[in-house]
Amino acid sequence: MRNNQLWKSNLGLLFDRRARTGKPMVFRLSRPLDIDPRGRTLLDIGEMADCVRGTAAALHAAGVRSGDRVAVFKDNHFDCVLLAAAASRIGAVPVMLSGLLPDDAVRALLQRVEPALLISDRRRLTPADGDGKPLASFADRTLSLDGGVPGALTLAELEGAPEPAPAPRPNNELMMLTHTSGTTGVPKLIMYTPAKLQGQMARLECRHLPPITFRRSDTVAVFMPYVHARAFTWIYSVLTLAPAKVLLMSDSDPATVRPLFREHPPTVIEALPIDFTNLEDLARERASNVFSSVRMFASTFDAVYWSTIRSFLNASQHPFPLWRYGYGQSETGGLGMTFITRRTANRRRDEEPGPRTVGRPMPTFVQIKVVDPQTFQPVPDGRPGLVFARTKARCVGYYGEPERWREKAVGEWWNTGDIGIRTRTGSVKLLDREVNHTPGLSCLELEDVLVDHLPPRHDVALLAVSGGPPVPVVATPDGRLDPEVWRRAARGLPDLADPVVIALADMPRTGTGKVRREELRRRHLGEAERPGTGRWT
Repeated sequence: MRNNQLWKSNLGLLFDRRARTGKPMVFRLSRPLDIDPRGRTLLDIGEMADCVRGTAAALHAAGVRSGDRVAVFKDNHFDCVLLAAAASRIGAVPVMLSGLLPDDAVRALLQRVEPALLISDRRRLTPADGDGKPLASFADRTLSLDGGVPGALTLAELEGAPEPAPAPRPNNELMMLTHTSGTTGVPKLIMYTPAKLQGQMARLECRHLPPITFRRSDTVAVFMPYVHARAFTWIYSVLTLAPAKVLLMSDSDPATVRPLFREHPPTVIEALPIDFTNLEDLARERASNVFSSVRMFASTFDAVYWSTIRSFLNASQHPFPLWRYGYGQSETGGLGMTFITRRTANRRRDEEPGPRTVGRPMPTFVQIKVVDPQTFQPVPDGRPGLVFARTKARCVGYYGEPERWREKAVGEWWNTGDIGIRTRTGSVKLLDREVNHTPGLSCLELEDVLVDHLPPRHDVALLAVSGGPPVPVVATPDGRLDPEVWRRAARGLPDLADPVVIALADMPRTGTGKVRREELRRRHLGEAERPGTGRWT
């Protein structure tokens, strides 16, 4: 993408540019936006563009200027994207924080970025426990989206402010900060420029590549953490390829999803693994199948269990439904992609054991190599090692933590922290994160098989332990597990320790639904050592 095209496609101008094409496009929301005083759940592309311009004017009236950091910490919804677009439009740097982050992590991140404005809500700005400094103390000014916070601005008092001229960031300057999952502690803040985020990360996805990208006739449903970098590459592709209707979901509550999908049957669904898990019972409802029209399911962020993939592909009545699984990281964007058909999903897991294939590197975009964790020298195909990737989409650093960046950036190569295998055909198979890898095993593979053999609504996280078998933490709906059910599920598998059984509600997760394995270790394993070093988490 040329420099002048990048400027025109800057996030802050993207909605305007799309609205000017004149092609109809409708957004249906699962609930009203927190920044929309009119409480609408149906907006066209022109109204979305108006919302970005009006919000940019409000931020400017609140004193935000070019180069200022604007932190967004609120309930998950699409207005997180619109707030980021509004800040970018006037040259500010949005700092996107998941509303599910604990207060101590948020305080650490706010202290790191020193925002000129913190956008949040009454619940988060006035915590009941009173522990620690109030979040408002970390920003010059605070905006409460639902009011009720002494000393904080409100949208009502900023509404109708004059609209400033657009002044987006140059292509190679810092445009946005998002954070990593935070599975091992305080998340890292990732630095994105327009050239990296829109010029590289979103580039491949914005091409017309039927049947794996959007069609004009599609109704696209998305369940997304809208503060994540994936939300921004996704919105570039949506506004470029222009499906006719987009369903913007703020959560995956089946009570919300069922009536909305009946009214607007989706043809493409992208969701987190945890969202698919939440909706799996709905996928099994044959009497009111709301997934019958889906031609493609897409998942990112983490592995999805085979049992879940099978449930959704079998729920579709499309002749050839696909499951698109993307492998990548926040720091690099997409690294590989693979597709699963209904026939493959229904093949018994015992027939084809082995680690999960995540696909081949994207041609001309990405290179992958597997190296020895000690020497960083390449290992032969078929042998496990650390997965390294080289891509022009790699982001430019960790904000305020250059030493953590240097641990993972090895020249032009990026240390993913994953243990994997490169096959002779160039495919990549993942075994584990290095921090949780037991030599000779794949905890990810064993978790997948166990969940496939256990009753529905059971989850498993294996914790690697030095000098012993992995410890299974089994989460069940009621926190109980029949020993005979467990014996049948684990039959024929490598040795495992006796399971630790917890309730599903007690499984610690990040804002993207990933299991916080280090927290599980702290709770249940104490000082037990692990085989991995944890250097590259």
